[in-house]
Amino acid sequence: MKGASDTLIPGSGPLHYPVGMTRVWAGLVLAGLLCGCVPAPLQAQPDALLNLRADLATPAARPVTGEQGLYRPPGPGTLRVQADRAAFVTSVVLPASGGARVQPAVKVEAGVPVTVALPGTLGFTQVFTVASLAPLNLDGAAGARSVKELSRVVQAAATGLPRGAYTVATTVYRVEPLGTLRVSAFPAGAQVRVNDRPVGLAPVTLPDLPEGQVTVSVTLGGYQPFSQRVTVRADATAEVEAVLRPVTGTLSVRSDVPARVWLGDCVLGETPLDLPARPGVLPLNVVPFDRTLKAQNLLVRVNANRVTALVCSVAGEFRCEVR
Repeated sequence: MKGASDTLIPGSGPLHYPVGMTRVWAGLVLAGLLCGCVPAPLQAQPDALLNLRADLATPAARPVTGEQGLYRPPGPGTLRVQADRAAFVTSVVLPASGGARVQPAVKVEAGVPVTVALPGTLGFTQVFTVASLAPLNLDGAAGARSVKELSRVVQAAATGLPRGAYTVATTVYRVEPLGTLRVSAFPAGAQVRVNDRPVGLAPVTLPDLPEGQVTVSVTLGGYQPFSQRVTVRADATAEVEAVLRPVTGTLSVRSDVPARVWLGDCVLGETPLDLPARPGVLPLNVVPFDRTLKAQNLLVRVNANRVTALVCSVAGEFRCEVR
């Protein structure tokens, strides 16, 4: 990792990452690993005489794929700021493409939350909210293209303040167009998973998914599992239609004399016979064409994905056995 002065955080210019890499990287940042890459002047000051809290006022999207801090354009809209002492507060918004925007400074009373408007952005966005016991002029941060540049402005503005007279709260989020995934299945009621996360029973509609490929899995007892890779696109609905195939075995009936095979009142066919069959116990009746031979009534267990062979022969009498 580079040093703090050479921050790896987007903002030094237009940067482009593969979709998968962007998600992983942004996820690490949003999980709380940002502080190691932010210059000290933009971090919460350890000797600060005031405490500051800044939270996004609008809940983030909750995609089933697990991304955090994700918003549809134009973004969360507002930031809720609160300090434990009367203070002057300025929020600086730094989009991934650079061009920092300095929001109007507001004065807050101790313990009284205020709302700060956030401009619309796209991509990974950082908001550095600076609270100080005396007014700070951060106009020089407007247009900053990197965290390093913004840090220099804050450090210079705070130079004349007494020790501990300011602190910073950092908020990060990501703004991008989201898509929708709709999964149906036949038969209905099958369990649906997206990227191995259970999301409900088919049919199910899943909004707020980031662009990119996901794996859709559909399972139902007695049926073969279904899996498909699908691409989710912004402001569009991706459709997955899962036609589930029953889990079957094979029933094979052979006889050295012609015979007809019955399942209950249904004729399955004449020997030789090979049929797919659902796993379970089948009540079969094998009736030779030669009426002098006695029909065989049997219970035959068919196992999934296996061939169950029923062999009939005449050795004094007509007999059938499973092999």
